Amino acid sequence: MILSLLILPLLAGIAQASPEELEQNLAYRSPYVSHPALGIDTRQVYKRHLEASAEVRSDLKKRQEQTDIPSGEDSEYPQPGYGLGVTDWSNSNYIYAGDLNFTHSVASGDPYDYSVILWTRAYPASTYRVDIPQCEVQRWSLTGADVDWTVKVEATGLSASTLYSYQFENCAKPDNKSPIGKTRTAPGKMATDVPTQRFAIYSCSNYPNGFFSAYSGPVVHEDADYVVHLGDYIYESGTGGAAIGRVPSKGAELASLDDYRRRYDEHRTDVDLLSMHQNIPIIAIWDDHETANNDWKAGSSDSNDSISTGGCAYSNGTVCFSDRAMHAKRAYFEWLPIRQVDLGDQARIWRDFRFGDLLDIYALDTRKYDRDITDLSYNTDYVATLAQDLDSSRSMVGPQQEKWIEDGLKASQDRGTVWKLIWNQVILGSQTPDQATFTINYDAWDGYQGNRQRLLQHIYDQSIDNVAVFTGDTHATWLFENNIQATLQGSDDITTLAASEATTYDHQRGTVVEFGGTAVSSSGWGNSWGSYENSTVAAKRMVENNPTLLYSKGYHRGYMTVSVNYTHLETYWYSYPGNQQARVPNNRTLAMRATMEAGMNHVQRPLMTPTFGAIKPGF
Repeated sequence: MILSLLILPLLAGIAQASPEELEQNLAYRSPYVSHPALGIDTRQVYKRHLEASAEVRSDLKKRQEQTDIPSGEDSEYPQPGYGLGVTDWSNSNYIYAGDLNFTHSVASGDPYDYSVILWTRAYPASTYRVDIPQCEVQRWSLTGADVDWTVKVEATGLSASTLYSYQFENCAKPDNKSPIGKTRTAPGKMATDVPTQRFAIYSCSNYPNGFFSAYSGPVVHEDADYVVHLGDYIYESGTGGAAIGRVPSKGAELASLDDYRRRYDEHRTDVDLLSMHQNIPIIAIWDDHETANNDWKAGSSDSNDSISTGGCAYSNGTVCFSDRAMHAKRAYFEWLPIRQVDLGDQARIWRDFRFGDLLDIYALDTRKYDRDITDLSYNTDYVATLAQDLDSSRSMVGPQQEKWIEDGLKASQDRGTVWKLIWNQVILGSQTPDQATFTINYDAWDGYQGNRQRLLQHIYDQSIDNVAVFTGDTHATWLFENNIQATLQGSDDITTLAASEATTYDHQRGTVVEFGGTAVSSSGWGNSWGSYENSTVAAKRMVENNPTLLYSKGYHRGYMTVSVNYTHLETYWYSYPGNQQARVPNNRTLAMRATMEAGMNHVQRPLMTPTFGAIKPGF
């Protein structure tokens, strides 16, 4: 069912909006409900409006040559006088009435059963004053340079499981419209008989490393209702891309707020990414590169807050890590259609979504929220020692998020929800050390073995069934069957892992199936082998040597889809050969498929013979 949801006109000018009216554009607010100080100071913006209005009235320092006036009659507009200090057309020179450029189309995200976040960017096409007030159906919204001209509104009062269209318009010129977007609400939280739900799952889109062909896959093939991004939506580095015409903005590592904004600006010019956002709502979480490589709660591999250790003098050392991190999070909140969440003192984005009695989603933050120190390359031996202490409170997600995910999984099981899906940034399973390719990845869950043991033990003790983890980060494809015996416990010895059974179809209590997806464009370990054929030799060795790894592929870029109903969960991995050299939206190739049957806690055997990559012999 398609319903038209028309987001009414955008109004431009310096009309005197109150601070409350400004904050109806969610981009002005703090990303975190409980941390309002992180928002734009709307009182100062309001003061600036008053000062600008006084200048116009006195004809002093007039900063805009305004010749156009809004079209139509005042009475034709949904709220007479705009509700922003404009009482009649006699002061219409205070209102920007030129065209708006919807520079990055539209987007939507974080679907609930009754609401969804809608997004656009409206940049004035001619000389403008300080801010552009915007109006829509239920309230007025305002945008301007303070929020990089972005607009985020929550459309509420919607029907569950419904496809909507939406559009933004210029209040002063109603024929000046944004592209029409499509979005969808989630099923009701208490719904039963929920139809099959389909997700397209992405990670790691590095602009200079290749093209974003994979983003258009679910639009072209119409095989996803929602998009999930597991992090590394942008990258902070400033090099590469000249050979394919995709040089990163500013040509330097990101540090300032404008640096991060311009990188989102650049990424969102990609035609395949624009198409995806315009047509499908997104649920996004961040990983490290939205800020800096291997970041944790107090630093990254090349920056921290200690001037004495050089942390404030990294490759683009204009700020220390804390300021850099806040700039990154501010820009992310402005450019992504993500909701505000609570507990903002630690920058929370972890959150959950309930799709009736069919599935619950738990979107983690294993990176920025409360992660203890990670592997920063120069401290690997130290972190390896910490990683193997199972009695330590050391955590990848922090104690509050640990309790939230454990309580949430138990509540899902008690409610009778069939599937529990976890959106996760870094590999949960144990990766096989390999002299030519891998050592233990202490930046992933192998570096937090006590935290992982607590989670897997909880799933086993509470007999929580049908847990599936979807992971990004590694720029490669993986299929693991994880449980306590199948992951490192206080050890760096991979030979201690228990093997997955090749022949049993019995219920496997406490096992969590992990589907690892490759990157949209970022280079992976397979590239270092020089060819697909050579990388497949390495993949075969990995699945043979790792008792819990059933499938591996490291060469091609792409994405995965997951289709969920009451009896089965089916994951498809798609590859786009040639994507790092050219835009190849028509090259989508099925690489592999794997299926879970409800209640079994493992994938069905025998596995499909993959088009690309390697599976464990005998499976």
